[in-house]
Amino acid sequence: MQGHSAASGEWTRRAIDVMTAWSEQSDGNKFAADRVAAYVGAEADGAMTLTVGFINLSAILLLQLQAVTGCDIREILQDAAKVTL
Repeated sequence: MQGHSAASGEWTRRAIDVMTAWSEQSDGNKFAADRVAAYVGAEADGAMTLTVGFINLSAILLLQLQAVTGCDIREILQDAAKVTL
């Protein structure tokens, strides 16, 4: 089980890397897209592991937002559904 936990942490770090690239946005998100392509193409289950990483990152951020705002996570998600990027 420890091996899965370590792998899950790596997948989350990959999602953080992609979002860090996205946050720079100086190149129209090409760098973020390149990071996604690199992770997805790096291994046979690259898309799945990156997706799990993004789920983990989303959970971390939702829990942090809940702690700061006191709002229910479902309420936070409903508000997020109203936003278009």
